[in-house]
Amino acid sequence: MTDGSTQAVLYESGNQGMLYDSCFAIAPDLQVFEPAFYQDRAQAVSAGGRNAAWFVQDGWGTGVLRQYRRGGLIARLNKFHYVWTGAEKTRSFAEFRLLQYMHGKGLPVPKAVAACYTRSVCSYRAAIITERLANTTPLASILKQMPASNDTLPLARACAESIRQMHQANVWHADLNAFNILIDPQGKAWLIDFDKGKQTVMSPSLCQGNLNRLKRSLEKILQERGLAFWEQLNRIYSQI
Repeated sequence: MTDGSTQAVLYESGNQGMLYDSCFAIAPDLQVFEPAFYQDRAQAVSAGGRNAAWFVQDGWGTGVLRQYRRGGLIARLNKFHYVWTGAEKTRSFAEFRLLQYMHGKGLPVPKAVAACYTRSVCSYRAAIITERLANTTPLASILKQMPASNDTLPLARACAESIRQMHQANVWHADLNAFNILIDPQGKAWLIDFDKGKQTVMSPSLCQGNLNRLKRSLEKILQERGLAFWEQLNRIYSQI
């Protein structure tokens, strides 16, 4: 990556389109969204997700490649295709634009490297590459490995501060769970995976909805310990 101002560059060819950050020396070529392109420089992400994400490395740096994939019952019939309503409304372009906005505000999120779509009549497939946050660990993994006797207050505070910062920037996270919060060696909490996220006026009910989604995730993963951690986080959030 080179220094310089962040600028989105649009590349289109036939039924395909790509947005990429000019700060990264990434080629305007949709092959970069295929894990096979990286050969042994692609490694499947094991924590969270729907088996559709890889850590990748190339001349522009290291990143996370994520192909958009449906979940739930509809995935049995249609795993990868979405209804086409225009390039800027694709899941990938929308997430790319949102990440650029958030990064410009100084929020604790990864930089968007590139996003793409491939259109097929009335549907499309999409993928995104974001900068990999080095040496970070999902909140879920940290809490699982942490002895019950450890003080979780600093960790809860870091998470609460990052979530509050996101909400103050009027950003809603569509899936705020314990795998979408990463902790770095300095104890800072980073927020990832903004698929279906959006800029909106964050009312108290929307803010609490995000927090409640995190509550369900923590309780599912860690039962009573997860619930206790969330209550600590929620209390700190309300005091910031």
